[in-house]
Amino acid sequence: MDLRQLRQFVVLATELNYRRAAERLNMTQPPLSIAIKRLEEDLGVKLFERDRLGVRLTVPGGVFLDEACRLLENAEIAVQTTRDADRGRIGTLRLCSVPSAAILLLPQILPVFTQRFPSIRIALSSGSTVQILGDLQQGGLDAAFVVPPASKYPEIEYVQMPRQELLLAVPSAHKVAQRRHVKLSDLGDEPLVALAHSDSPGFAGEIMASCQREGFHPKILQESSHALVTLPLVSAGLGMAIVPAALKRVNLDNVTYVELHNSFGAPLFYAMALAYHRKNINPAVRQFIATAREIFSPEQTTSIGA
Repeated sequence: MDLRQLRQFVVLATELNYRRAAERLNMTQPPLSIAIKRLEEDLGVKLFERDRLGVRLTVPGGVFLDEACRLLENAEIAVQTTRDADRGRIGTLRLCSVPSAAILLLPQILPVFTQRFPSIRIALSSGSTVQILGDLQQGGLDAAFVVPPASKYPEIEYVQMPRQELLLAVPSAHKVAQRRHVKLSDLGDEPLVALAHSDSPGFAGEIMASCQREGFHPKILQESSHALVTLPLVSAGLGMAIVPAALKRVNLDNVTYVELHNSFGAPLFYAMALAYHRKNINPAVRQFIATAREIFSPEQTTSIGA
């Protein structure tokens, strides 16, 4: 017994007429009669009564009709589910993010993505860029928002996201906290709390490059492993910190955010990218990347090599 026989039986049980059933099945009557007879022999029961009045279901035939319809429906669900999995419409997406993207980018992408793909489970976590890229290489993650490092990570691809603005986080009692904006070159020998290069070489590298361009030689007194961890150090009065603008949404006592400009009065930015392993076979990754590209305009998102 196979699905084709079940479909033939269901159509005949619905039509109760061999000619009409054969027409619906795009076949002739003799092969249909043979197929139904073989099905009855396989089951060891009589499914139809045939007489001069026509064709009608037996009691076992009526029971089998219910079961056959259920089997065909489940088979169709299995086929559709398999196709959906192949198209990335169901399954699990293991997603990770650096804190600034978790605050600013994920709230823009996830509502759209989860509405379109409600059957995809999001396993979300946070970490530093170095940790995240290591997990991507080892297959522990499917995709992640990171600050791309200058050095290459084998097999990792990046889709460039919109560049993110930088701000200066200062203790609220500091004189700079009273200003609307400040230039890097105006900071002099102010001590900084910095994100450790070992945890986020891309972010730390961009900060140092910006400082060098502006002739500012920061005196780094404290380092943190996490962007959010810099804020309590600032709150404790241990120094200022150049932080992602997204952190402005984090309200912390004794921390004030000031706009940060270059010598031309323009804001400072850093890079952000959506990273994934080029050999990742999870179809949901393709759907997530496509959603991110759609939300952020083509001018803002570009693919860059590993």
